[in-house]
Amino acid sequence: MKDFIKKYQNYKLFTNINIILASLVLAIWINFLLIDWTNIGQSLKTSVLDSQVGNKLADIYLQKTNNDIFLIANRNIKDINTLSLSLNYNPENLTITEMNSELWQIAKLWNTPWINSIIVSTKAPKDIKKGDTIIKIIYTKKLQISENINLVNANFSDVNNEQYLLSTSGITF
Repeated sequence: MKDFIKKYQNYKLFTNINIILASLVLAIWINFLLIDWTNIGQSLKTSVLDSQVGNKLADIYLQKTNNDIFLIANRNIKDINTLSLSLNYNPENLTITEMNSELWQIAKLWNTPWINSIIVSTKAPKDIKKGDTIIKIIYTKKLQISENINLVNANFSDVNNEQYLLSTSGITF
C-alpha cells in the first residue's frame, strides 16, 4: 500500500514552491514593465531618491543660519506700512534675545510665554522684494534639543490701510 501522507506532503511542498516562484516572476514583471517604464509608474514610486516633489515656501518664512534666524519674504509686496505677526515657540528652552532690522522699526505688542507678537512698521511706505530679509532674530537655547518656531497670524497693511493675510511657515532646528 502506498504512503498517502508522504505523497501529500511532497505535493504540498511542490505547490508552495510553485506559488512562491510564480509570485516572484509576476512581481518582477510588474516592476519592470509597468512601474519602471510608464509615467504613472514613475509618479507612484515612493523612494526618497526618486521623488521629485518641490518645496513650496510660504509668503514669509523663517530661515536659520549658524546662530541666527531670518524672517524672509517669498513674494513681492508693494507699498507696505506695517507687517504684524506672532512667533510661537517653547520659552522653557528657547530665548529670543534680540530682534532687529536695518530698514524696519520693530514694536513688540506682548511677550507672553509661548507667543511673541510683533509689529514691523516704517514711516514711509516701502516695497518688499522676494528674498528680502525683514527681521534678524538672535536666540539662545538652554538644551541642544530640537525646537520649533512657528509664524502665525501674519498680515500687512498697505498705504490705504487695507489688511492682507500672508501665508506662513515655521522651522525646526
